[in-house]
Amino acid sequence: MVDNMKFRGRHSEVYVEGCKAVKVFKPQFKYNFWKEVRYLTILQRRGFVPKIYRYNPRDLTVEMEFVNGLKIREFVKERDFDEVVDVLKACMDICFYLDRMRVQKDEMNRPDRHIIVSDRIVFIDFERACESPKPSNVTQFLEYIRKVTDLSVEREFIYRYKRSFMIRDYNILRAMLFKPYIS
Repeated sequence: MVDNMKFRGRHSEVYVEGCKAVKVFKPQFKYNFWKEVRYLTILQRRGFVPKIYRYNPRDLTVEMEFVNGLKIREFVKERDFDEVVDVLKACMDICFYLDRMRVQKDEMNRPDRHIIVSDRIVFIDFERACESPKPSNVTQFLEYIRKVTDLSVEREFIYRYKRSFMIRDYNILRAMLFKPYIS
């Protein structure tokens, strides 16, 4: 359990007490509040977002599960490469799911503060998410993978995936990227 932590963001502040986090949006970001509530609610059943306990439109607050873990940046620095590869694969699978749902998460090329690794992988901060006919979560996350590892994939496989968003093309892309680490 964690008590009395506070995080400040551009659109909100988050207060942590025990196992709960309360996100309080600034009044001018009411639309962002509704997007956060919407996407957390839609994605709840998949298990990669914090559980939402309640929200209050009057106060612009969202009470949710506090996930105590390492930000992905810290995880990548502290863990051995095989563990890092497993987490990157799982994150990429989540990005694929978001792409298939036509949800653009944003910030997936800089996910340092938006992915928490604990006993599970959790994506946070959906206040800037939006629907998109051509989301780029996977391709943005590929950029991040390239920055933090020496793994990369030929552009041909990326373009093929971007044209179709099909599972077949995603699986080929994923296999080519993690070829030395097939699991």
